[in-house]
Order: sequence, then structure tokens, then C-alpha cells
Amino acid sequence: MLAGLKPGHLVFVVVGIAIGLGLGLLITWQLWPVEYYDTDPVDLRSEHKDDYVVMIAAAYAQDGDLGMASLRLGELGLEDAKQSVLGLFQRYGEAGYAEETRSLALLAYDLGVTDVSLLPYIEQPTATPEPTATLEPTPTEQVETPPTVTPTEAPPEASPTPTEPPAEPTATATTPPLTATPSATATPEDTPTPLPAGDFDYQLVERSDLGCSSERDGDYILVYVQDENERGVGGVEILVTGPDVEDSFFTGLKPEVDSGFADFLVTASGSYSVEVVAGSSHVAEALTFGDDCPGESPHRAWRIVFRRVSE
Repeated sequence: MLAGLKPGHLVFVVVGIAIGLGLGLLITWQLWPVEYYDTDPVDLRSEHKDDYVVMIAAAYAQDGDLGMASLRLGELGLEDAKQSVLGLFQRYGEAGYAEETRSLALLAYDLGVTDVSLLPYIEQPTATPEPTATLEPTPTEQVETPPTVTPTEAPPEASPTPTEPPAEPTATATTPPLTATPSATATPEDTPTPLPAGDFDYQLVERSDLGCSSERDGDYILVYVQDENERGVGGVEILVTGPDVEDSFFTGLKPEVDSGFADFLVTASGSYSVEVVAGSSHVAEALTFGDDCPGESPHRAWRIVFRRVSE
């Protein structure tokens, strides 16, 4: 169609098309741009989705509704919602946004993210008792008491009463003091006293066989790490060694039990040992698991407590 036009006319046609496109783009982008209303979250751009996740975390920090937060995250169509929340937590933490970082950490932790960097933001600080002022005793005035007047006449002497001679002692059979006999069913405590601290950073203060039970869903090693004041310490790495296994885990991921608590699921029979990785530590050894528990109480547990030694 354009082949039959003269060269001068063709130039006018091309210029007209260019002017029309330019006016169309100007009107569309500047004068009357398209405005979106009620857009679905999944249609948002990536940076807007990040802002939406931050708002979801802030709402969860207020209402604590994990189901609603999970539903809102699902509406964004994220490939990995947990990883997205954790990534935003790290980004906002590096930027210094304390409030957003704390709410993102809480949401990530409750969604099941097990990352040690979350612990400082979800642990509740332990309140330290404030010293109470002691009242100074108020001095009392000393009142002089008048001297007592003693009578000059001496009281009459009392007539001596005859005293009976002491009775002769009679021989009585003496019985030896009663001593408690140990019960036949009593068993000595596994660790009656903590091991001496020595040159260790972490002292083993308890190693107890909790016996067999049906309340647990498996065989467990329950570890507690405390500071010098017997308060739980989170984020401490624990090393467990056993039959064909050497694994590490961290305390503090279950603050509803204790801020210094961690547990390890035992899956094979044998003898295990546990110690703190950081610094030097006593080793809780000979934590045995076998098939000796009855059917109605099939699972065994050991309780291990490490306490940090003050410098």
C-alpha cells in the first residue's frame, strides 16, 4: 500500500505515525495513567510483596493469629514463604529497623524457621529484682529510771525444809537409737553432687535417668544450659555422640519449655555422650538406651544440666 506513495508523502506518513505513538504514550503514562484497584496480592511486584510481608508480620505481632498470617502469605504466591520472611528479617536487621526486625523474627520463628539469629529477638528478658531500700533503725531516747528504794529491814529467814535423800538409781535396760534402714526399692541418685568445675567453662550439674514413660513419643536426651545464676541460656551449641551418629543442635528453640532447653531424639540403641561445644565442657557419658522398657511405657529419657562457670 505504501509502495505507491511518493517519497515525500512517505515521509509524512512515517512522521504522522511517530507523532501518534508519542501522543498515545504521553496520554497513557502521564495524563491519564491506568490505575489499579482491588489488585490481588499475587499480582503485586516483588518489592510490593516484600512490603506486604512486613505488614503481615506487624499485624501478627499485634493479634498473634498465626492462621491468618499464613493465609495472607499464601495469597502472595511465594515459592518459599518461610525463606522470604527470614530473608526480610535479615535485610531489615542489617538496615537497623528494630521494630520490623522483631516482628519478622517472631513470625519466622512461629512458622517453624530454626535459625539461631532469631533467638535474641524472641526471647523475653528476665526481669532482675530491684533492690529494696532498708529502713534505718531510728534511735530511741533513753529515759533515766529513778533509783529503786530497797527496804532496810531484812526479810525473815525461811525455815529450812528437810530434803529427802536421793533415790537410789534403778537399773533400766537401755535401747540403742533407732536407725533408718534403706528401702529395698530405693535407688541411689545418678549424680548426687555436681562434678567439680575445675578448668571447664561448663560444669555438669545433673545427669539423671528419667526412666521409662508413655508420655513421650520417643527416646530423648533433654539438655538444659544455665548461666551462673541458673537462668536458661539460648543459642548454645550442643554436641551429641552415639552409635554411628555425631550431631549438633542448639538450645533456645523451645522457649515455652525453658530458654536454655534443647532435646535430641534418639533413634538407635546404645550409649550416648553429650557436651557443650563452645569453650570447654564436662561430658555427660554413658547415656544408655535399649529395649528394656515395658510395652506400656516404651520410651526412656535422660535429663542433662550444664551450668556456665563464672570467671
